[in-house]
Amino acid sequence: MAGKRKTHWAVRRKNKQARGDDDRRESFRKNEHVDRREGFPEEIHPGSYAALRKVALDANASTAGGDAEDASAKETKRRYGIWLAFCGKNYSGMQMNEGVKTIEAELERALFEAGGISEANYGFLQKVGWSRAARTDKGVHAAGQLLTAKLHVGDDIPAFVEKVNAVLPEDIRVMKMVTVTKNFNAKMSCDQRTYEYLAPTFIFGKRSRAPVSSDGADSREWPSGVHDTEEGVDMNVVIDDETLKQHQEFRMDDDTYELLNKVLGLYKGTHNFHNFTSKLEPTSPKCKRFIISFSADKPFVENNMEWIRLRVVGQSFLLHHIRKMIGATVDIVAGVADISTIEKATQLEKMDLPKAPSVGLYLAQAHFEVYNMKMQDSIQTSHPPLVLDDVKETVEKFKRDFIFDHIIKHEEATRTYAKWVRALVTLPFDYQAKSYAEWKKEKEDLAYQTDRAGKRESAKAQRAAEAAAAAASSTVVAKEAADATSKVEADK
Repeated sequence: MAGKRKTHWAVRRKNKQARGDDDRRESFRKNEHVDRREGFPEEIHPGSYAALRKVALDANASTAGGDAEDASAKETKRRYGIWLAFCGKNYSGMQMNEGVKTIEAELERALFEAGGISEANYGFLQKVGWSRAARTDKGVHAAGQLLTAKLHVGDDIPAFVEKVNAVLPEDIRVMKMVTVTKNFNAKMSCDQRTYEYLAPTFIFGKRSRAPVSSDGADSREWPSGVHDTEEGVDMNVVIDDETLKQHQEFRMDDDTYELLNKVLGLYKGTHNFHNFTSKLEPTSPKCKRFIISFSADKPFVENNMEWIRLRVVGQSFLLHHIRKMIGATVDIVAGVADISTIEKATQLEKMDLPKAPSVGLYLAQAHFEVYNMKMQDSIQTSHPPLVLDDVKETVEKFKRDFIFDHIIKHEEATRTYAKWVRALVTLPFDYQAKSYAEWKKEKEDLAYQTDRAGKRESAKAQRAAEAAAAAASSTVVAKEAADATSKVEADK
């Protein structure tokens, strides 16, 4: 007896889609469809300047800012991609947070005052479909960050950009704005990221290893107090004038430059970068990352010191990923570690690696290659590609005027790179691979001896107290501003 004839897969898919369409129509008929706006918050984001504005408006019972509402109401709201460059030294990160100064809060206020955000949506990022390609931490810079939002702009986009930049602080600039598709999400559509790292060339100077004991281990260990600091250096160390003079006179030769690019090239491809981050096991799939390119530009001299820019392009990066790649590269080029260290570090065994200072790292550009190809192949859209080619010179000028200037002046004031190299010389890494179980036990014993968990909790409590104090201060300032405004209104 013949069995039941199997239906072709295309027919089954078509029938399934038809059933789904019927279910959706029935759902809409019964008004059972879910409104995506139901999850939107009802209160203004406490980290937005709109929260302070609301306090002042409530105190005055006035409708200040109506001009922005009226102006924006006349224009159709569309989704735009906003290319942003900023120097993060004066801000507590990209993402809006209560009680601290952030990049997003400054940009949102500028967009509102320029008429791009209506009064009803000011302080509610979800209502304008706000998304960012990447987040940056406190003090971190970016030259090609992309944000998207639904704004009232009008036909003259360059004029709107000028209005926004006129309100923004000088260390935050909108480089350009373009229209994007209505469902575009900057975070989900970003498929590559370029980071750059600016550092003085003297960190790559030749160094000798510290003496080793008879069993082959280093005679000194990296102390946990220094190892756990953000920059990995002891800021109390004093750099003498003779050392400073040597650093200023150092110039990278061609052989060192070629070796540097050779070492950086070893990171290209897909590798297991578990040793280049923290809190991830060697077998975790999250540790697999793809590096597209990693290279160094030609050195240049600025303020009596030679500097070099490293550029890495990858799909995504782990915590401390780039800084540890650079830290290991520094020791390899300096002759302290063998070039085979990189290959060993990408195996399943654990290895401690140095972490370069964070001050030189910044986001150079977010990339949207797949989106750009879709827009290029599409015949039903007029959205331009998301690239910075037409404002390349403007972006580079911003880098040199703000980002490079800050990094160079920071080194002159703190000598962070010099102190980091001093720590590497005095307390070197051994670059010995260990099993995960052995490595983990050593870390647990060290954490117990130094009460590392207790120190973390104390630091966390201190940060929370500082944030609460900052929030209270902001409330007081807003109240004083409201009282002053009320007094002016009363005098009138």
